[in-house]
Amino acid sequence: MPLARIGKHQIYYEVLGQGHPLVLSAGQGTGPQARAELIRGLAQHFSVLTYDQRGTGRSAPAPQGEPIEELSTDIEGLMDEVGWPQAHLVGLSTGTGMATALATRCPVRVSRLVLAAPWTHGSPDFQLLQRLRQAAARSLPADRYFEFNSLLLYSPDYRREHFDQLAMLAKKALDHPQDAQGIAARLEAILAFDARPHYPRIACPSLVIGAKDDLIMPVWFAQEAARHIPGARLVVLDGGGHMFAESRTSEFLAEVLQFLA
Repeated sequence: MPLARIGKHQIYYEVLGQGHPLVLSAGQGTGPQARAELIRGLAQHFSVLTYDQRGTGRSAPAPQGEPIEELSTDIEGLMDEVGWPQAHLVGLSTGTGMATALATRCPVRVSRLVLAAPWTHGSPDFQLLQRLRQAAARSLPADRYFEFNSLLLYSPDYRREHFDQLAMLAKKALDHPQDAQGIAARLEAILAFDARPHYPRIACPSLVIGAKDDLIMPVWFAQEAARHIPGARLVVLDGGGHMFAESRTSEFLAEVLQFLA
């Protein structure tokens, strides 16, 4: 299991498939289907680097709450580790902030950019939602916290279709209770990041994707991002919730592959 030393941190990563380099910078939430289908689909066309965000998953423990701009350096470091001078960059959820920061700090390293379920800034309504998530992390047991997040992450149709699997994952969450302090710190870093000054400086071809029923990163964030990124293409899915890359993988993958072709 590869661990790369990026600065002071050990970051877990994998590379799958062959073809043009592509980095998938994903958020932390996964559900019944996780991202396996998406990664397999991308790996049929590209050499895909996936990784666990600093201090999470299989990466080594690290303090939470680092600025999004700082976390974007992990992508650059991983590209150095595998010898990629340039790659397509696909950001999902929190990963869109890191992808945006890298695309403006090191434009020569990003050939094409996909931002799926982005946020643009810590707007008042977005702050309210994240404060509620922080409070839930502090007050709810692990299974109830998982269920609470599922209501925000997934569409009603998806939750109904995968009710038993989600219930099983909620039960498993009791084995690994949430780190309320770490969650609060990560959400504060998200709220502190303002992507709007970055967007006009993005020079590569860009695709922005949002879902009409995304409760966490509402579709108007995607619309705003696409308006301010020069030449960006906007795709709005009619459903799928925040986790549309998981719940509507085929539709999402088709849009991404068409753009990257």
